[in-house]
Amino acid sequence: MHSYTVEPLYVKSGQEVIAADFYRPKTEHKPAVIIMAHGLAALRQFKLIQYAQRFAQAGYAVVLFDYRYWGGSTGRPRELVSIQFQLEDWRTMIAHIFERKSVDNRRIVLWGTSLSGGYVLNLAAELKNVQAVIAQIPFVDGAESAKLYPLQKLPKALKISSQDYMGAKVGMAPKTLPVVSHKDLCFMPTADSYSGYLSIVNPDYYWSGEIPARIFFNLMRYRPILDVRKISVPVLFIASKQDSLIPIESSRETATNIAPFVEYHEWDMQHFDIYHGQWFEKAITTQLEFLHQYIGVS
Repeated sequence: MHSYTVEPLYVKSGQEVIAADFYRPKTEHKPAVIIMAHGLAALRQFKLIQYAQRFAQAGYAVVLFDYRYWGGSTGRPRELVSIQFQLEDWRTMIAHIFERKSVDNRRIVLWGTSLSGGYVLNLAAELKNVQAVIAQIPFVDGAESAKLYPLQKLPKALKISSQDYMGAKVGMAPKTLPVVSHKDLCFMPTADSYSGYLSIVNPDYYWSGEIPARIFFNLMRYRPILDVRKISVPVLFIASKQDSLIPIESSRETATNIAPFVEYHEWDMQHFDIYHGQWFEKAITTQLEFLHQYIGVS
């Protein structure tokens, strides 16, 4: 087991500055590096710290970052989710790490979960300087996930999303929706999502629990599944059989499209279980085995 340090890292992305934590294992050789960011509306100080720590202890460098508008990164309005800008932030961080002298840039791994799991699949299909991908419970097809949204609530959600989008064009304050809620209209209205999402929130850091509604439309149109046939690097894909947000059929189809480059696992858990207890331990064990096989520790 390696000891490691955690250093602050700030990287310019467009007009904004991206805040990250750089986990550096104490080793004689330049380590492989895993780049990580959270899913929808989450901060780097939520549940990804536990993954980063375990990877660093195993000898891998880790860069765990906040998207613009979130956490320690700059940008307004705060807590805005933009698929376009978040993908741009990923590209910026990858380019920065590729030029960094303290890590082995021939061994860059992208790690994503839920929405960021979709991002890393997109990026693996696009970029040539990525050596492997870990995608756990990835958001792969917004059109199919939208079919799980309660039909009676969908028109109102779309109306608020449209109002927020149009209002932003003329400088109005954002119209927001809760990420999760027991009773109110929200982004994740399924029975297990309320307690599940709150179980990953770190109460020591500010998080309003609401985000501008305009992203609702873009999430429905976001379909990484359409690009994954272009992937030609090893992919570890962990799906949830009892996922109320991502249809298991979409995960299976995506994995089929990545073949023969995919190692696919399907576990009998709900969407947020993988951050806790036995499922977290199983995930870490599986991910480290994948990393040791395809990337390795010098």
